Amino acid sequence: SLITELRDAGFVNFVSVAQPETFAGYVAVAHYEIKDGKIVQSWTVEIDHDAVNAKIDALKAQITASDYKVTKCWEYSLVGQTLPYDINALHAEREQIRDEINVLEAKIAQ
Repeated sequence: SLITELRDAGFVNFVSVAQPETFAGYVAVAHYEIKDGKIVQSWTVEIDHDAVNAKIDALKAQITASDYKVTKCWEYSLVGQTLPYDINALHAEREQIRDEINVLEAKIAQ
């Protein structure tokens, strides 16, 4: 048989395992080792550093994009005018983004 011919030529059997499901920010990495004369596949789920760093960069860009609103509110408050934006909502939104950045940075620091 073909399998016998391949084995006699030095090839070994391959035992594959289904790739695990991953979620955003993670990637499945295949590993191989020889056990009992067979190549055995296994998987680990690891952090996708490139994807997580890209997400962090996008979140930081969101913060930067709203900096002008904070500056404008500060300027209006200095001259006693009504703030052009809801500063409490703006602050809460920016804090939420900062919290998400901190979680992601902690994840890649592991």
